[in-house]
Amino acid sequence: MAFSDLTGQKNIKMRLAAAVSERQSGTFMFTGPLGSGRHSFAEEFAKALMCENPGQDGACGKCPCCTYFDAGTTPDIVRVYQPSDSKNIKVSYIKENVVPEAVLRPQFSKSKVFIIDCDYLGTESQNALLKSLEEPPAHVVFILLSSNRDMVLDTVISRATEIKLEPYTREEILSILKRNVPDCPEQTAQIASANCAGIPGKAIEIAKQGEDIDLKRMVAEMLIELPDATYTRILYDHAEFMGEHKADAVTVASDILLLIDDLMRLKGMPGYKKINYEDFRTKLEKLAASPRVDAVKLGHCATAVKDYLRALEVNSNFDAASCAMLLKIHEELKK
Repeated sequence: MAFSDLTGQKNIKMRLAAAVSERQSGTFMFTGPLGSGRHSFAEEFAKALMCENPGQDGACGKCPCCTYFDAGTTPDIVRVYQPSDSKNIKVSYIKENVVPEAVLRPQFSKSKVFIIDCDYLGTESQNALLKSLEEPPAHVVFILLSSNRDMVLDTVISRATEIKLEPYTREEILSILKRNVPDCPEQTAQIASANCAGIPGKAIEIAKQGEDIDLKRMVAEMLIELPDATYTRILYDHAEFMGEHKADAVTVASDILLLIDDLMRLKGMPGYKKINYEDFRTKLEKLAASPRVDAVKLGHCATAVKDYLRALEVNSNFDAASCAMLLKIHEELKK
């Protein structure tokens, strides 16, 4: 792989290429939400730093150092990722496997690279790293990863050059989905790309849900139609839909609550950027803008859904509980 094999983040690729060209040592910290590609960029950056003949596109992929890297046999990289036996990386591990290793020269490469996921470093473990981060040898590069910058000590952040991954465009997300979920139907890919907040990992997770996406879409269409639906439509068609998905009743109710949450946000702050059902934004904005919809009525709708969930817990009549919830939402939001 090379930088060009990674989708998006053009400015970051340019920064990484410059750092590789200058053979910069020190500490870099990749920040971004889970699923944003931090690990992929960190690995490719590490490979380029260790490569014998790197270029503007990163590692050459052909030299012995690249071969060792791809085979996972190079001793010149230390990865500290999520531990398998505990929630966090123990301070003893940092003191025994990172700190002393940082003073040793690389065996094959020009650089010795440490990739450390700070999401699994507690305060003590981060403090144990400080001396190494403050005065790294010229041949050492630390690459830190964080999905929550607030959980990283200020003393660690101050010693690092931050590289913040930006949200991906919808086109970039679609490209990533085609590569990672090749059997994903086009409609599902479009829904996933529209509802992932620009995070590839989230899009992949949504796309792999498959049938759940279709169910979410049908629930959204039902809720948006409810205010103007006739009683016949509600008591027959919508009630039938609920019955057909009785096994997924809790999921359906949860989706309705998410839609009500979207309406609350759009009612209070028109144009709100982050909603749960981005693919239905236009219809939800139209409904939220209606004078018949307000925060109080939406609160009553949410209560109706919660009453429905409680009815399911005590094994109340399913059809009666479903109809009661649908009719309550209709009455609150109708013209």
